[in-house]
Amino acid sequence: MRTLIYALLLTISTTACFRNSDINIDPNRSTSVDPALLFSGASTQFSLLRVGELTWPIALMNQMWASGGRWGLEQAKYDQTRVRSAWGRTYTDVLKNLNVAIEVAQKAQPVNKNAVAQCKIMMAFAFAQTSLLWGDIPFSEAATGTVDLPKFDKQVDVLTGSIAMLDEAIGLIDPNAKGIIAPNDLYYGGDMTKWRKFANSLKLRIMFSMVDADPTKSTAIGQLITSGNMIASSADAMQFKYYNQPGRQNPRFSFTAIFRGGVQSDWYCSKVVYNLLASLNDPRIPYFYQPGPAAGANEFVALNSVETYTDKSALVNINLLKPDLPEVSFSYSEQLLLEAEAIARGFVTGSSFDMATQRFRAGVKESLLSLGLPTAQTDTYVAGLPALTAANYKTVLAQQQYLDLFMRPIEGWVQNRRSGTIGQEIPAMTTPAGAPVSGLVRRLLYRSEEINSNPNTPTGLAVDTPLWFDK
Repeated sequence: MRTLIYALLLTISTTACFRNSDINIDPNRSTSVDPALLFSGASTQFSLLRVGELTWPIALMNQMWASGGRWGLEQAKYDQTRVRSAWGRTYTDVLKNLNVAIEVAQKAQPVNKNAVAQCKIMMAFAFAQTSLLWGDIPFSEAATGTVDLPKFDKQVDVLTGSIAMLDEAIGLIDPNAKGIIAPNDLYYGGDMTKWRKFANSLKLRIMFSMVDADPTKSTAIGQLITSGNMIASSADAMQFKYYNQPGRQNPRFSFTAIFRGGVQSDWYCSKVVYNLLASLNDPRIPYFYQPGPAAGANEFVALNSVETYTDKSALVNINLLKPDLPEVSFSYSEQLLLEAEAIARGFVTGSSFDMATQRFRAGVKESLLSLGLPTAQTDTYVAGLPALTAANYKTVLAQQQYLDLFMRPIEGWVQNRRSGTIGQEIPAMTTPAGAPVSGLVRRLLYRSEEINSNPNTPTGLAVDTPLWFDK
């Protein structure tokens, strides 16, 4: 017995000795980290999720693109296996790294307030996006590294908290001071004036996602637009830059180059989008799509969500899969169309439908020009758009907002769900044949790993269960 006690004491003392010595310290291990590197890594992962892993299934579920009967057919029928890892990577690779970057920047002497602001803006962006996809999510106890089983906050609290986070970030910004700059800021290169504009525009987008469930947000929207200081030109657009260089190319291009030999053969023309474009005599058809290999030069054969492609089926235009195409997080056209909506809905003091029409037409013009349409063709189309009235603004605006977000399915899905009451969305969609539920997909499902490991995870939900904002 005495021998056992001596052995135990020796073990304890030896372990403590090693713990407090330099023997187990890796000389190559970093004891501090530059918040700029954490920010760069988090931003890159967030953009990769937006432009790749989340884009494809959401584009199919939202019927913006068609799968043509290939592997994407199952996503069109609401199989969500390809979004499972996006949940975990958002929290580990994006939010956790941003939180650590904030902690490091706050400990610096002096505190790098601009770096903190940049990280908080990105955190608010990621939290709001995640909630608008999944609903209730870990927020107040998330990404801190101190809570193993975080609670799931209600969507209204997540979106409200994201707005508060943006307000805090805006209050920290000093345009004359240095924050995270190029090459680690791949959005604005450290231009804090533009970061502040994006933060205000992001507030506007989040408030619009809330206003139908919480009408009090209409006043805040009107005040925000009156105050200005939001994205005000294409130069202010929030974009993650990609380059025509190995390892720095847009993931959509990389997928096509690696797995399809550079031939676009996965993403097809959706009847929902094509029929809307055709009904409006919209000149974007050949910019959105390219004819199938056996089709005529101007023949665009569209598919519904589950139809099998043929050699005549039109595809998403290869020019929208270029290696250096940036990932757009917030465009000037989106800003203008949101302002037009706010004015048309009477949220802005002194508003009129003439004012709304001006913003509306400017937004559509900007959307067409960003795709490379000639100015003369764009001007002709915009001049023929109807003036907004009390009778038509809801439909006319929602149609153009949906089309504007064609290559941004995450925002496009939110826009469609908020465009009308359930069953009255603009444009109208139908449930694909063979879908496991009777309604349209309205949410992503929590991955099984989360349900099994965290008892706070909501259960018993179906993909057609509406989120709080989706009225």
